[in-house]
Amino acid sequence: MILPRWWFLWLMALWLVGCSIFPRAAPPIYYQLEYQPPLAQCRQGFKKGVRVWKFTASSPYGRTEMVVLKPNGHVSFSSAFQWVASPGTLVSENLLHDLTSSRLFPQVVSANDPTMAPLELSGRVFVFAWERTGAVSWAVLQVEVSLIDTDKPRRVILRREYDFRSQPLAEDTSYAFARAMSELMSNFSEKFQEDLCTAIGSHPKLSRPP
Repeated sequence: MILPRWWFLWLMALWLVGCSIFPRAAPPIYYQLEYQPPLAQCRQGFKKGVRVWKFTASSPYGRTEMVVLKPNGHVSFSSAFQWVASPGTLVSENLLHDLTSSRLFPQVVSANDPTMAPLELSGRVFVFAWERTGAVSWAVLQVEVSLIDTDKPRRVILRREYDFRSQPLAEDTSYAFARAMSELMSNFSEKFQEDLCTAIGSHPKLSRPP
């Protein structure tokens, strides 16, 4: 059966009306951490390679949406502004990059790399958020990191929790959050590398000349 021309015009009009009533949502904007890798000034380094495992994350930080903390324990998520990866992945991958750039380890490999690495670096992200109180906001980063020597006898080389907060900012935007968190990640990486330098001195059997 051949439908009359007005039938197709009527269907087209319905489709146009539907598009105007239910417009498509704008695609999310993604951010990544951007900073210059800090390099620790150590007199010596580890003589064993290290594997960097993907960090886990406490709830609600196991997702890519930016998290905003408000007074009275209120938590909100931004579907419009997201990270390129979950916080656990962001932190571990940036540490992997920073440690590769440093001279602390002769070899730095990722979790999926088949290369043998006796030392293992793992961690957990406790807070990775934009905290807002009134007209002031700031970024918060809380991470626990462990460095384990898997050679027998298995032992903990370093286990420490880090807590960083940015300066209070009147600018309350996703860009400000990404910029502040990038600075916190740089500060955390620098302090962690300094602690690794100290740990080398406490374990002379693991050290090598620079």
